[in-house]
Amino acid sequence: MADMTNPDSGPTENSTGLDEGTRALKERIYASFTGLAILAAIYANGHATAPEALLSVAVGVFGISAAGFLAEVVAHLVAHQRMPSRAEVRTMGRIALGALGSASLPILVLALSWAGLLSLEAALWIGMAIYAATLVVVMLVAAHNSGLPPLQRLVSSAMLVGLALLVVAVLLLAHLH
Repeated sequence: MADMTNPDSGPTENSTGLDEGTRALKERIYASFTGLAILAAIYANGHATAPEALLSVAVGVFGISAAGFLAEVVAHLVAHQRMPSRAEVRTMGRIALGALGSASLPILVLALSWAGLLSLEAALWIGMAIYAATLVVVMLVAAHNSGLPPLQRLVSSAMLVGLALLVVAVLLLAHLH
């Protein structure tokens, strides 16, 4: 139970009741989908340079991370009718920074392209593969840890991957128009 005399000693759960690790995972998934869609759109358009691609991913993932932070603050305000405490803001900040981390390897690959060590096309494909592999692994681990019987885990894994592909298609369509 939280110590009501110290507003910074509350639990690390938000208004949805999700713990910090679950919230961080959710934000990393959002950021990974965003980064994947940006890279796919850049590849499909075919007119970007490595610095433009790097900046697009960095700004896009920063934007979704900042939006996630703001959404946490607003949800807290609505659920608790007060601003979050310093400890709660620190937790929200850690979650947002973790989402930014999802872009680190794709940005590194794009930096290698910018430095001339890798073609932009190869960097985009590697970045997309990193994001896609991350999302598939997260979904498979989630299904595995769900406690479902093996057949249901298989079905849920297939459904999660199918839904992920649908999300990527929608995001790609949005970035191409």
